[in-house]
Amino acid sequence: MVNHPKNVTGIDCPARCKWLEDWMLMSKVITLILIFAPLLGVSQIKHFGTPQIYNYPKSVYSAATQNWGVSQDKNGFLYFANNNGVLRFDGSNWELTKISETSPIRSVFVDDQDRIFVGLLSDFGMLVKTEQGTMAFQSFRQLLPNDVTYFGDIWKIYQTPMGIVFQSFEYIFIYKDNKIEFKKPVRRFNYSFFANDRLFVQEPGIGLFELTEGELYKVEWADDLKDFEIWSIIETEDSNLVIGTSRHGLYKYENGKLTKWETSVNEMIEQYKLFSATKILDNYIAFGTILNGVFISDFEGNIIQHINRDKGLQNNTILSIFSDKDKDLWLGLDNGIDYIEINSPISFISNSYSLGSGYCCRVFEDKLYLGTNQGVFVKSFGKHADCREDFRLIKNTEGQVWSLDIFNGQLICGHNNGTFIIEGEKATKISDEEGCWKYITLKNNPDLLLGGHYNGLSLLKKGNGGYKFLRKIKGVNLSSQFLFQDEVGDIWMSNASIGVLRLTLNESLDSVVNYKIYGKNDGLPSDKQNILFEYNDDDYISTTNGIYAYNDSTDLFSYDTSLNQLLELKGRLKTLEPDNNGNLWFIAEKESGVLRRNEDLSYTKITSPLEQLQGRYIKGYEFIYPYNDNNIFIGLDDGFAHYTTQMPKSYSEEFQSYITRVEIPNIDSVVFVGAPKRDEKFKFPFRRNAFRFHYTAPFYENLEALRFSFLLENYSENWSGWSADRYKDFTNLREGDYVFKLKAKNIYGIESGISTFRFTVMPPWYRSQVAFYIYFMLFIALISLSVWFAIYRIELSKRKEKNKHEQEIRKKEEQYKRQALVAEKEIIRLRNEKLQSEMIHRDKELANQTMSVIQKNEVLIKLRDEIQRVVSITEDDELKKKLVQLNRRLVREIDNKKQNKIFETYFDEVHEDFFKRLTERFPSLTPREQRLCAYIRMNISTKEIAALQNISTRGIEISRYRLRKKLELDRETNLGTFISGI
Repeated sequence: MVNHPKNVTGIDCPARCKWLEDWMLMSKVITLILIFAPLLGVSQIKHFGTPQIYNYPKSVYSAATQNWGVSQDKNGFLYFANNNGVLRFDGSNWELTKISETSPIRSVFVDDQDRIFVGLLSDFGMLVKTEQGTMAFQSFRQLLPNDVTYFGDIWKIYQTPMGIVFQSFEYIFIYKDNKIEFKKPVRRFNYSFFANDRLFVQEPGIGLFELTEGELYKVEWADDLKDFEIWSIIETEDSNLVIGTSRHGLYKYENGKLTKWETSVNEMIEQYKLFSATKILDNYIAFGTILNGVFISDFEGNIIQHINRDKGLQNNTILSIFSDKDKDLWLGLDNGIDYIEINSPISFISNSYSLGSGYCCRVFEDKLYLGTNQGVFVKSFGKHADCREDFRLIKNTEGQVWSLDIFNGQLICGHNNGTFIIEGEKATKISDEEGCWKYITLKNNPDLLLGGHYNGLSLLKKGNGGYKFLRKIKGVNLSSQFLFQDEVGDIWMSNASIGVLRLTLNESLDSVVNYKIYGKNDGLPSDKQNILFEYNDDDYISTTNGIYAYNDSTDLFSYDTSLNQLLELKGRLKTLEPDNNGNLWFIAEKESGVLRRNEDLSYTKITSPLEQLQGRYIKGYEFIYPYNDNNIFIGLDDGFAHYTTQMPKSYSEEFQSYITRVEIPNIDSVVFVGAPKRDEKFKFPFRRNAFRFHYTAPFYENLEALRFSFLLENYSENWSGWSADRYKDFTNLREGDYVFKLKAKNIYGIESGISTFRFTVMPPWYRSQVAFYIYFMLFIALISLSVWFAIYRIELSKRKEKNKHEQEIRKKEEQYKRQALVAEKEIIRLRNEKLQSEMIHRDKELANQTMSVIQKNEVLIKLRDEIQRVVSITEDDELKKKLVQLNRRLVREIDNKKQNKIFETYFDEVHEDFFKRLTERFPSLTPREQRLCAYIRMNISTKEIAALQNISTRGIEISRYRLRKKLELDRETNLGTFISGI
C-alpha cells in the first residue's frame, strides 16, 4: 500500500541524481522533436476503420442532387458544380448562384487569383461580384467567333501556362488576356486531364494527345488505349502515370512503357466502374466509382480504404472528387455531397458495421475482438489484414459484453450471461454467474482469477483445459465493477450506490470475514461517485474533487498532490491506462488524451487528437485500450474509435475567420457581402444604426464544435465569451467609429486569425457638426441676449423712475382730461339730443308736408274728377274748352316732378343714405319703385301713396306686388318691416 506520495516522475525523491538536472535543457529539445517529428514524415492514410464522414444532403444545401465538380479558393471556401448552379460553402452557409434555368453546371474551377470559372452547356465564363456583393455569371461567348455557336457541355477546366483551358467534347478553348483560342478534334474529344504539368486529351479511336503551346501532339505510347474511354490520369512518383479507363481497369505508364496495372485496386475498378479520381496526400490515389463508392490505394495498388454507402456515404456514385487544402476529401455525389476526414489519425468502427456500443476490446492472436452491447465481434488484425474484411459476431456471445482480458494465454470474456473463454471464433461458457464486470489475478495465487459480478464475487481456477469456475465467495452480494488487490491481499472494490469497500477474505478464499466502507469520514470528499483505479501497482480513488490515495498507517484517504499535478484534469478521471512505453492514456469528464513520457521522465500532456471524441463516450463505462503506438482503441456510444500516433497531423494549423455578410435587419437590407479589404471603411446614416454580422470559419473538421468570439470597439472593452452562434446583432448604436472584430476557435483549441469590419455611424442631424455650429451660434445669441436684457433691465429701471414722475404728472393731466372729456361728452350728449330733436322735428315736418301734399292732391283730384264730369255733361263749347284747360293745369299740379324731387331731397336729409343702401342691395329697382319704398318706410298707406303718385289705389297695389317679387320676399314677410330694416 502507499505510505507516502510519489513525485511527478514516479521516482522517489532521494533517488534523484544531479545529472538529471543537466539533462533538462536537452530533454526539452528532445520533447519537441518527439512531438513534431511525425509531422516531418511522409503523409499516410489509415487502413483500419473508417474515417469520419459528414453528409450534406440536398435538403441541407437546397439545390439539385448531382454535383459534377469541386474547387476551393484561397479563403478555404468550397465551390460545387451543381445541376442548379454554383454552390458555395463557407463552413456555415450554403449559397447558390443560379446561372442557367435549363443547363446543369458541369465544371467549376478556382485559379490562383481566386477567379471562379464555370462551365455549362454551350457556355462558359466566370463569376464576378456585383455592386450588391452577390455573385453573377459573366459569359465568354462574346469572345468566340460567330460560327462557334454550339459546343456541348464544358466538362473540364484547368489552369495551365497557356491560360485557362475549358474542354468540351467538341472544342478545347484557351482563355488568356480576355482572348480565346480554340482547338477542334478530328472527330470528337472524350475527357482531358492535367498531370505532370501536362494537359492530355483523348480522342476515342484516334489516341491520346498532349496540348503544348496551343497545339495538339499525339502521345505515341498510349496507342494501346485509343479504343478505351480514359476517365482519369494521375501522376505518381518519378513522373509516372496511372491511367484509369471506364471498363478496362487501370494502366500504369512507367519507365516509358504502358502496362496493365494488375493490382487489388484494379480488380475493384474493373468490377465497379471508374468515374473520377484524384491524388491525395502525395502518396495515394482516390478512385470514385459508379457502383461502390471510393477506393483509396497507395502507389503500389494496395487498397488502403474502401468507403461506400454501407460505411457512411449517401450514395455509391462518385461524380467528382477533390482534395482540399487540409488534404481531406470532398465528394460530389449523384445524390448529395460528402466530406471525409481522410487526413486524420482517428478512424471509426461504428454502426456501419452494426456493432452497437463499444465497451471493451482486445487484440489476441492476430485477431481483434470487440465487446459491445450486441456481443463479441472479431476480424483479422495485423499487417496482412484486409481492410474490406467485415466483423463477425461470435456465436453464443449475443448480448452485453462487459470485459475482455487475457490471462495466461487465454481470452476471458465477462458477459451479462456469464463468463466465456474465447478461442479463435468460438466462445465457451465457463461460469453461469451473471453480469461479470471484470477479472483480476490474485497476487498470492496467480492460478486464481477473482471476478466481480452484479451480485458479488467469484473465483476461476486455471486447470489443464484452461480456466474453470471454482466457487462464489460468500458474504458479499454487491455489484463490483472496479476491483483491486493490495499488497496485504485485501480486496478493494467500488460500488456506485454504496461507495468504496475494503474486503478481507479468509485463508480458504471462500468468504468475506471483514469489510469496511470508506466515505466522508475517511478523507474522501463524498460517500458516492468514487471510482477505484490502479496506477503503479497502487490503488487510487477518482473523486469529484480530484484523485485521492490511501495511507495504510492512518487508514484514511488524502488528496494526492503529485498525481493531481501530473494529470491536471478537467473533471473527474474515469479511466487511466498505461501503455508499453510508460505513457498514460486517460479519459476524464471534460477531456481525454495521453500523458506522453519524455526522456527526462517528465510528462507532456496531449489532448488535441481526442478532442473530437468528447461527448461520445459511454458515461460510466469509459474505455481506452493502448495496444501499441499505432493502435489505440477507444469505446464510443456507437462503436469504437481507432487512433494511431504514427500518422502525422498538425493540430496547430492556422486558419482564418471571416465576416461574410452585414445586414441592417430593420429594413431587411444587405450592406456588405464577402471579406472586407483591410483599410475599407463603411459609413451609415444614424437611422441605420442596427446591424447583424454573419460570420464563419472554413475549418471543416467538426464544424459543430467551432466557437466564435467578437469585440465591437467603441461599444465594449472585452471580447465576448465563446459561442456556437454564427451571427451577432447590435442595435441602437450611437454615432461614432466602430471596428467589429471576430475570431474563431476550433475543436483543438486553436484560435483563428482576427477579421475586422470597420464602419462609422453618422450622427443624427441634431448632433451633426452643422447642428453644433447652429447650437453655438444660438448660445452666442443667447449670451448676447442675456447681456442685452441685463442692460435693458438697468435702462428699464431708470426709465421706470423717470416714468414714475411723469406718470404722476400724467395722472393729473389725465384727471384734467377726464374732467374735460366728461364735459365734452356732456356737450356731445346735449348736441345729439338737439340733433335728435331736430330729426324728430324734421321727420314730423316731412310727415306734415307729405300729408299736406296728400290732402292737396286729394282735393285737386276731386276737382279734376268734377271738372271732367262737368265737361262730359256741358254742351257749351267755350266752357268745355276752358274747363279742359283748367283740368290740364290741375293734372300738372298733381304730377309735379319738382315737388317729388323736393320730397326725395328732404327724405334723404331725414333718412340719410336710404336710397344709396337700397340701390346697393337691389340695383334693379326703378326710381318709381325706390320712391314707393320710401313711402312705405314712412308708413304711408296705399291710398295715400296713390294720391301722392296720382294713380289709382289698384295701381299702387300692383306696384307693391311687383316690388315684393324684386325684393324676393315670401308671403309671410311684411314688406314694411323689411324696408324699415334697410
